Amino acid sequence: MRRDVNVLATESARVSELRSSRRALRAERARVTYWRRLVAARLDLALACVAPPDQLGLYLTLLIDGAVHTSPPAHADLDRLLRHSLPITEIHRLDELHQLDERLASYQRDLDAVIASTTAKFIDRLTLYPLAALAGLPASPAPR
Repeated sequence: MRRDVNVLATESARVSELRSSRRALRAERARVTYWRRLVAARLDLALACVAPPDQLGLYLTLLIDGAVHTSPPAHADLDRLLRHSLPITEIHRLDELHQLDERLASYQRDLDAVIASTTAKFIDRLTLYPLAALAGLPASPAPR
């Protein structure tokens, strides 16, 4: 009986560690995802300085006749805002931005592998010792 209690306590600690590890890994992955979105946005903006996007709705007027009730923003407004906020020198950073995105993608893949491995260990522990998952949770309140 005493051995069972010790095993449960040990496994409960391991499950708790794995749970904490997964939480920290998922938070790091969310940060990497955010940074990748920022780098992608910079890439898009740098390219837009050289090759601005086409005007919205220009070629669809016959296709969407009456189906779309809101007109797109004026191209001049979009273009002015885009060109006002970015210097043309952004285009010279494309290689650097692509390399940064590749490094972030590689790091993200590594994190995904560690998350998958940690999750597999977590599931294995829960499968072998299902009560260990409950040991770390707060006790339920007493019935009234």
